[in-house]
Amino acid sequence: MASVMMDVMIADQYAFQFQKKDSTIKDKLKASQELLDEVFSLHHISREEFKKSVEFYESRPDLTRRIYDSLTIYSNKHRGELYAPKPVKPTPLQVK
Repeated sequence: MASVMMDVMIADQYAFQFQKKDSTIKDKLKASQELLDEVFSLHHISREEFKKSVEFYESRPDLTRRIYDSLTIYSNKHRGELYAPKPVKPTPLQVK
């Protein structure tokens, strides 16, 4: 469940930060829903299965906390990779 939640959160952030501002996307809600459907497809679950799992975990705060703790640990561990500057390859004009 933790990996599904991570991907759902990433998809939500992507939709909020990028799709929302993309003028070529006419139906923002539909685009966001399609992105979530892709996440569910990658994890071989349906929207309904995800909803039932979320309802179960909401009824069990002890388990929910474990999931969010593991997501926090993972994101803190990989934060440097996400924000590390990428090396820039010189273009042929820059090489002499």
